[in-house]
Amino acid sequence: MQPVNRGADRFRACGHRLILGIWPVPEGNNQLFRFRSEFRLGYGSWIAVLTTYAFGAVILVALVQFLIHLEHYRNETERVALYTQDSAALNQLLHELDSPLTRDEMGKTISRFETRYIGDQTDRPATEFKEAYLAGKPQARIIELAKARSASHTAAANMAKQRLERSDLSVKAYAALLGISVILCVFGGGWLFLRRSRHLEHLLEQRAAELDDVDASRRLFFAKASHELRTPVTAIRGEAEIALEDAEDLEAVREALGHINATAKFLNHRIEEMIGIARASDGKLHLDAARLDLRTIVEGAIEDARIFAASVAVSVEKTVPGRPVAVVGDAVWLKRALLAVIENALKFSPMDGKVTVRLEVKNGMGEITVTDNGPGVMPEELPLLFDAYYQTDAGKARGGSGLGLAMTRWVAEQHGGRAFARNIGSWRRPDGCAVTIAIKLEQS
Repeated sequence: MQPVNRGADRFRACGHRLILGIWPVPEGNNQLFRFRSEFRLGYGSWIAVLTTYAFGAVILVALVQFLIHLEHYRNETERVALYTQDSAALNQLLHELDSPLTRDEMGKTISRFETRYIGDQTDRPATEFKEAYLAGKPQARIIELAKARSASHTAAANMAKQRLERSDLSVKAYAALLGISVILCVFGGGWLFLRRSRHLEHLLEQRAAELDDVDASRRLFFAKASHELRTPVTAIRGEAEIALEDAEDLEAVREALGHINATAKFLNHRIEEMIGIARASDGKLHLDAARLDLRTIVEGAIEDARIFAASVAVSVEKTVPGRPVAVVGDAVWLKRALLAVIENALKFSPMDGKVTVRLEVKNGMGEITVTDNGPGVMPEELPLLFDAYYQTDAGKARGGSGLGLAMTRWVAEQHGGRAFARNIGSWRRPDGCAVTIAIKLEQS
């Protein structure tokens, strides 16, 4: 059964990554994927980028159209100037032909017109007038030709002016569109750059804060681990020294070896618990998926806790249903999770106290409730009991690493359940604390 990210993310959200070496443990592909995904552009940024590209395309199209219409404007301007000059030449010709002229004078007038008239390659009125003069056409005929040509030039000039006005409007419109697009592109690109810069700055601040949390977690882990492991090691050494001193007393040696064995089991349990939580927070812990009976888990955890219960003079009682409570999960980790709750209850129970372990079925869940008759927990501290390293003042006085209940919550969540705690009795004067592990039952 693969662990879901939900439980591990809750560890990380509190900055509770565990360290088993000098350097922080890398979080593998999940962390790398999260790191890369945070640097990817979001939907808003992609929209801004695409909008910037769109404005860039608009700028390119507007620039091309602006140059095309600017060329049209230049051509129309030249054409209007040409028609204006030619119309002036025709008007001057008509003015000179307005009075009677001799043949020689009319020839000279047409020659002067030829020097003033520009025309284009398809327009040759000067040749037309000269041909009419050489053909002996009368002055009236040449005047009619000049008037017809003047009317044609006036109409062409008016059309050229209209095209010039349209070209002028087009040039101004595309110039305005080009200017607006450039301004929007510049300001949009600047805004996108600043937004991205602030996002990267925020991510760097988060990464720096996470590194600080990792460093603090590393130092806290070493402090907790050294304290947690020193006590059983000291006990083992003490029992071994006693056994060596009373080597002839076989009963004392046997008793000492029994204590050493129990303490070694407790030490091994603590080490595996720390390693397991470290691998869980690293996303590398894989749980088995097998059909289990929660009654077996309860009995196994109680049996493992009896030595510790005897050492603190606290009795452990159980209440289980008569029929199997089937779940699918990892028997080893479920027992460790329950054992951590039972040991916590034993630690807070007074001498000659009692810890009750009750298994019952409620709303499709198998609920294991461990109840002690200790001092209880302050109401504001109840939601924090399952955070890694968190310990109440009473818990600090009794020792421990503050990892047991965090591991319990993680295991419960990996099995589709949850873990929660509540006080027994009045909230002002509680008669103990009850910690419940709810595991999703097997679907029949």
